[in-house]
Amino acid sequence: MQDHAIAHVPPNSTALRELARAIETALTLPAPATTRDELTYLRISRDRMRLVREALNRLLRDRETGDEEVMVLVAWLRDHVAQLCDDQYDHRPDPS
Repeated sequence: MQDHAIAHVPPNSTALRELARAIETALTLPAPATTRDELTYLRISRDRMRLVREALNRLLRDRETGDEEVMVLVAWLRDHVAQLCDDQYDHRPDPS
């Protein structure tokens, strides 16, 4: 696994829980406001899904992955997802 950053497991968490949180964040996007915004929304969703799959494939290839390597993967995923932010399209108003 490529060394991205030295990341530590936060207190009261686990490396796998942090990975699950990173995946949940990556796959959660606000709904597009209009049909015009839907294409951008779908592209960002697709690209984020590819990042999640790449992260999981890296994890599955290495049977000896420990917490430190998982946290490096979490940092990698979070950094790459941040580059695919949801400010590129208008969001549907929150129903609350």
